[in-house]
Amino acid sequence: MAEILLFHHALGLTDGLQAFAERLRADHHIVHCPDSYSGHTFDDLDEGLPFAQSIGHDALAEVANRAYRQHRDADVVMGFSLGTAQAQELAQFNRRIHACLLMGGALPSTSLGSDWRHTCTLQIHVADPDEWVRPTEVEDLLYHAPHSRLYRYADKGHMFVDPSSKDYDADAADLFEERVDDWLERIDSNADRAWARF
Repeated sequence: MAEILLFHHALGLTDGLQAFAERLRADHHIVHCPDSYSGHTFDDLDEGLPFAQSIGHDALAEVANRAYRQHRDADVVMGFSLGTAQAQELAQFNRRIHACLLMGGALPSTSLGSDWRHTCTLQIHVADPDEWVRPTEVEDLLYHAPHSRLYRYADKGHMFVDPSSKDYDADAADLFEERVDDWLERIDSNADRAWARF
């Protein structure tokens, strides 16, 4: 069983993401979903992105740090698009986090002021191609986290995993969830989680 902090994308904490969290809970994981938007959700990025920009990076980072402080047993972080920065920053700087999943985004590790921690397993999932994800940033992170795993989903929209998004693709979302389930199961099967890198 993992205890997970799940950070939402630029549309907010949508019904689709909350349903995904509920499916993880049904598998006996504990899932916390910090809401950086205080209940606001949007139908498209033309509305969601300006709202995120009005909040600002520092405030988003504080939401993540507050959730980390509040949930002292959380050891896995997941970020979706906008939320990948929150998840990645927690993973790079906090030894309690043993596993990080990034869906629809990644930053060069050095852009956050530190190298990737090699004791933290990493998975990255991205649409291919994805206009919101720079391949060079993904490649840079993979270079500094050589035991990580990258999954590409050909010809899918940016947020294909979320039924609340116009990008939703049921088959690709099912495949994503299967991979997440398998990853969490293998992480959970070893107490020190040191080998669960794929």
